[in-house]
Amino acid sequence: MTESVRDRWLSIGMSVLLHGSLIVLLALGWWHFRQQSQPAPSVPINATVVDARTLKGVGTASTSAPQPKSPPQTQPPAEGPPPPTPDEIAMRQAAAQEEAQHQAQAQQELLARQQAREEAQQKAQAAAAAAQAAQAEKAAQAQAEADAQAKRAAAAKKLAEARKKAAAKLAAQKKLAQERKLAEQQKLAEQQAADERAARVAQLRQSLQEDERASAASGALASWQSEITSRIENAWIRPPTAQEGLKCVLNVSLVPGGSVSGVSLGDCNGDDAVRQSIQTAVYNASPLPPPPDGIPFPRELIITFQPNN
Repeated sequence: MTESVRDRWLSIGMSVLLHGSLIVLLALGWWHFRQQSQPAPSVPINATVVDARTLKGVGTASTSAPQPKSPPQTQPPAEGPPPPTPDEIAMRQAAAQEEAQHQAQAQQELLARQQAREEAQQKAQAAAAAAQAAQAEKAAQAQAEADAQAKRAAAAKKLAEARKKAAAKLAAQKKLAQERKLAEQQKLAEQQAADERAARVAQLRQSLQEDERASAASGALASWQSEITSRIENAWIRPPTAQEGLKCVLNVSLVPGGSVSGVSLGDCNGDDAVRQSIQTAVYNASPLPPPPDGIPFPRELIITFQPNN
């Protein structure tokens, strides 16, 4: 900035000097022109002032003789430098013209240097502006890249948070489903345990009832078998060969209604007559009395025949 101001002042000074030189040259030329065009000094004329009253008597008075004229007087030349000759004027004009050309050339060179400096300064300013614009563009690109990176980071963070939330939700759902499954399994286990307890209780009750029924049935069956044995003993005709302590096992076949369809003897400590008499007594006792509680007749009965001696 300081160099530009100095050059500007130097150009102003050179311009003033050139214009001043031109003005001096013009003044010298004008002065020489005035010296050459100045007219030669005129010769003075001697004259006499005549009064009008004197003229009135001219016609009456005699005319006087004319007086002789005095010779003209020349004025002494003015003091000063002698006027320049035409060669001197031409030389001065040529020197002035050459000086003017030198001044103009110097002015043109100065203007060319100033224009070159201005162009260089403009180029430097344009380069600085281009560099500044490039730097600004680079900064803008860097900022855009930073913004894009920040957006990508924010999007990645948001995606990670969404995935984390989804994973947490899925884990919570799995945990809830597992808890529900465990609760259902526990409830099912409790229900199964309760059912098993109820089944055991029912089975126990049924067993007790069956035991009771079996006990009752056993007593009834025992009473029924005793009644059958009594009927067979009543129908038995004791043979003479029958001994004391007679004991025979009877296998009796029955048909519905209690009729005897067959009799066979197992272990028996009697002879053939005793055996035959026992079989005849079983047939004679047919039909046998019905079993208790509406129980149907069995197809086979095993009866221990042991009459009282």
